Amino acid sequence: MARYAFIVPADLPGPSGGLAYNQRVLAQWRTMGLDVEEVPVPGAWPRPAPADRRILAQRLRQHRRVLIDGIIASAAPEELRVAAAAGTRVAMLVHLPLPAESGLTPGEQQRLAAGEAAAVSAAHVVVCTSGWAHDDLQSRYGLGQVSVAEPGVDPAALAAGSLPARLLFLGAVTPRKNPLGLLQALGVLTALPWSVVIAGPEGQDPGYAGRVRAAADALPDGRAAVIGPVSGQQLETLWGETDLLVLPSLAETYGMVVTEALARGIPALVGAGTGAQDALCGDPTGPRSELPTPGAALDPYDPSAWSDLLRAWSSDAHLRQQWRRAAQAHRARLRTWSHAAQDLRTAIEW
Repeated sequence: MARYAFIVPADLPGPSGGLAYNQRVLAQWRTMGLDVEEVPVPGAWPRPAPADRRILAQRLRQHRRVLIDGIIASAAPEELRVAAAAGTRVAMLVHLPLPAESGLTPGEQQRLAAGEAAAVSAAHVVVCTSGWAHDDLQSRYGLGQVSVAEPGVDPAALAAGSLPARLLFLGAVTPRKNPLGLLQALGVLTALPWSVVIAGPEGQDPGYAGRVRAAADALPDGRAAVIGPVSGQQLETLWGETDLLVLPSLAETYGMVVTEALARGIPALVGAGTGAQDALCGDPTGPRSELPTPGAALDPYDPSAWSDLLRAWSSDAHLRQQWRRAAQAHRARLRTWSHAAQDLRTAIEW
């Protein structure tokens, strides 16, 4: 049996930033020679069936040192407490504080917060993936110590872009990610030359996804395409055709797609006050701190502000070139996945 175990969800729809983070860190640890086992647990986390929680309890009993994905841990605080009492050292990795998800009823938000509060209390170590999540967890639950292990990014070829300019929304089609707000902002700019692709899984909220498709279809001249999840060569081709990433999320822990865009020399517009702003600008004390911003952060609740800046970007070649040069400067100073894996390993003392 491996010395360490990383307990991850087996059945979550993807692709997602959290699942990608888990897989990349595991791959780096194995490259480092760390003896760690990936332990998938079935269930519709964070709303598991009793049988799913029993399987989790069994998996926890089988290992002495575990790291558990927060979407599982937050829904099973009692299982964590029992395992910790029996001698298992439990570290909890929070990708997104669950009550920060949009579209929740007050009752759902309260239930998720109660479970997450109990889980972070039961865990020996809590780690999150951004400064934004660190501040949220500390203020929400009064935690004394939360470590941060930001994501890394893979090197990538510079994007060639498109003519007319191509905008890309890449993420789950959900209210929190706010693609409907983006389409609303673009709806008043149809006299300008641009196209937009909305790519990502739609299964979490089919009703909302339907409204997004209807809004895209309402734009003239086939300007907007909603294409579902993409991966592999299809995703690489899409990146190569992109001139600007647009991520108007209402809440975002980090926004790995932002640094993935920067790795290709693509600037981004992101939601102000979210973790995506941290991804765009970099750590205030880090190697990107003195570089110009490769895009901008805007109030995600203000479509008119997005319309105004998208109008300026679309009509001003100098602004486009300025942002692209800034993105290329950031490209040379991005964190790698080996940095992320080492930071997480240090935090959980593996």
